[in-house]
Amino acid sequence: MSTALETDEAMHPTGDDRAWSESYYFNFIDPTSGVGMFTRMGFRPGSGWADALHAVYLGGQRVAFTYGRRDIGKDLTAYDGDLKVGDLALTCVTPFKRWTVAYHGPAQDIADGAILVTPARERPEGWFTPADLSMTVTIETLTEPHYAANGAHGHFEQSIHATGSLTLGGEELAFDGYGVRDKSWGPRNWGGSSVGGGAPVAGSTPAAPSPFVFWFSMNFGADVSLGGACFRRADGTMKGEGWIQDSEGMDTFDDVAVETTFRAGSILHETVTLTGRTGKGRAVRIEGKVQSMCPTKIPFPGGATFVNEGLARFVMDGREGFGIAESWHNVTR
Repeated sequence: MSTALETDEAMHPTGDDRAWSESYYFNFIDPTSGVGMFTRMGFRPGSGWADALHAVYLGGQRVAFTYGRRDIGKDLTAYDGDLKVGDLALTCVTPFKRWTVAYHGPAQDIADGAILVTPARERPEGWFTPADLSMTVTIETLTEPHYAANGAHGHFEQSIHATGSLTLGGEELAFDGYGVRDKSWGPRNWGGSSVGGGAPVAGSTPAAPSPFVFWFSMNFGADVSLGGACFRRADGTMKGEGWIQDSEGMDTFDDVAVETTFRAGSILHETVTLTGRTGKGRAVRIEGKVQSMCPTKIPFPGGATFVNEGLARFVMDGREGFGIAESWHNVTR
């Protein structure tokens, strides 16, 4: 487990790979109100732009969706202290301890976020309502960062407590929940041309969903959290690793396997079963059910990668928790 370096909260020297990316991510769910959020801001100097996705779960199937872009230069250190893309701003108040996430601008108020998996030309008229969203989130970290990698190509995650309020179209909501943040830097191939284990990424269809990545994070109150990622292996299984934080401290989450079920005729997942063991050898089994869905889309020549973001309820050792169950699919035209 690597030691946290304060410089890792800032931008890193950019590598030569055109796919270099430096990104900041935050999520949370308020278990009482059902309000949740995921935010990702990514800087891609090889492409000359940064983008920001800020989506809010509003209880039930309702989602507020926003997206913005900004032109950037090659030297990412110019954006330290200037993490602003479109109407989204991220502020590091104290490295590894305190952040704020603020969004003030237009949003799509969507009655059922699952509609985002449907091609825009096939969506019914009035599938969203234009609205103004104003939201400020105070992020306090609960754990030290867990590094999956560090150095020139790095990634870490932390458990967080999120509080604040939002206004959408005149409706005011307060929230108090738990989640996870991460930071990553290095080449990132969004199209997923290969996966762990070396298997080629097969296309996914509604008749035969075939995700190639499954990422997850969840919190069981303030004292238990975990996260990690699984990748499709050559034999078709989804396996990986992660981290877990509980009363015994921070530990690895090893030999993780995930099984999912999907909505009939859809690439949207409904249920999740995760199994694995801690570094200390304790067996872990988690059952999850998706409560609300917000698909996101990354185009590539001849198709798109859908990253289907499910707000899910999880049960582990009889205890209820909430988090994000994220399934990646390549869909060709």
